Amino acid sequence: MKHSLIVAALLQLTLHLSTGAQSLPEKKLASVALVSDLDMIRTSVVTLHPGLGRFEPREHFLHSLDSIRSVVAGRDSTTLMSFFRMVNPVLTKLRCGHTKFFSPMKGFPFYFYTNSLMPVIVRFDDSGGLLVTKSEYPQAVGKYITQVNGQPIDAILRALRAQMFVDGFVRSSADAQIQQYFSAWYADFIQQNEGPFTVALADESNNRTSIDMKGIGTEAWQTLNRGSSSLSTHNHLSFPSDSVARLRIATFYSTQGDKHFKRFLDSAFTAIDQRRVRRLIIDVRGNEGGNDALGKELYAHIALRDFRYYDHVEVKVRRKKDVPHRDNAYLPRFIGLARLFIRKDASGRLQFRKHQNLGIHHPRRKAYTGEVVFLMDGLSYSVTAEFLAVARHQNRGLFVGEESGGAYQGNSSGTFAIYKLPATGLDLGIPLAGYYPAIGTEPEKGRGVLPDVATRPSRQDLLSNQDPDTVASNPGN
Repeated sequence: MKHSLIVAALLQLTLHLSTGAQSLPEKKLASVALVSDLDMIRTSVVTLHPGLGRFEPREHFLHSLDSIRSVVAGRDSTTLMSFFRMVNPVLTKLRCGHTKFFSPMKGFPFYFYTNSLMPVIVRFDDSGGLLVTKSEYPQAVGKYITQVNGQPIDAILRALRAQMFVDGFVRSSADAQIQQYFSAWYADFIQQNEGPFTVALADESNNRTSIDMKGIGTEAWQTLNRGSSSLSTHNHLSFPSDSVARLRIATFYSTQGDKHFKRFLDSAFTAIDQRRVRRLIIDVRGNEGGNDALGKELYAHIALRDFRYYDHVEVKVRRKKDVPHRDNAYLPRFIGLARLFIRKDASGRLQFRKHQNLGIHHPRRKAYTGEVVFLMDGLSYSVTAEFLAVARHQNRGLFVGEESGGAYQGNSSGTFAIYKLPATGLDLGIPLAGYYPAIGTEPEKGRGVLPDVATRPSRQDLLSNQDPDTVASNPGN
């Protein structure tokens, strides 16, 4: 199970552990109970998380968590919202995008002030400005946010970036998440009351204006957000010209099963072979992951030679009984059987030896051998980032767009232990496997796959909801 499936697992957990505390945001919780939650977080992460210390020293996380513990212990009580806002940025110091910290209040990521969300949809354009692309206040559309309630947008963005769970130091991932749910994140981590919002704006010529906006509820925000992306949400093949094929892989997960996905790939590449395509565009923008075996299946259809996909898969514990605080955790049913395939390597690290992406793999019969262009962005994450890392290592094509959303050197993901913290009712998802792609030395630790041709949508692209991928689609480039 990878990134796109953890939310479903957490929804199941809500039912499985329905007896956990369901605290209101403003309710004050006793410090002794909150300290117990923090101690559970510390013990569970140290025992289980395979990526602790992978991208930066583990002490950065541990010292920060201990500092929060001291602050909480020094008070009589703390509200759920304050606790959430203090602990969330500490968990981001794990530098793991698959670690998730969920509030019990509402659906992800609408936790607080869900009846008073800022009524805007925003996107970063190629200038780096935060552009309003939709709003219940039409006069705001096409303008850049410069302040909210007197706070400069740069300060707001710094605060939100510190709250985003990302692999390593992948800036594109943080910004992709921020623009995806800006109003929800603002409510979760910055907003202080029900509003209204005083939003300062600037147009292209830097002419300034200010609008007082009344907040809207979650459903109204989601309705406003509908249709905000030009990207297709389903996998499909098209032919922009006789010599160009465009393969849209929106997800590595199929509700109809892995066999359905594989049949789609077989059919697509048969059609590509019959058309004698010279350039294949593989569009994985916005693809947050799915089943990791399907990333390897896609690469086998474009591989030029035998290849390795995963170098190794690490875990921290072998037996179910080694999992701390098991009574508060949801664990996959098969975790007990996994121990049969876990062995120590020469350095004493535990490795899972049964993953189907390990070993030597062969190109598919009639694999595509022509030119490949990969379209990627900050949401090209998890399985998608692994696929892109292997393709980069194999020098398989041209990479266009933004830095991939996952780290080039791999991630911690797979299956999860999901804890219900007793005092707060917060859910903490801890990945149990560390994935290491079979790649060479990374150019910069903790970064994603960097583009050969960097592109971001222009203001006009965003306002007209147009796809700016002309570099990839033009065979003459």
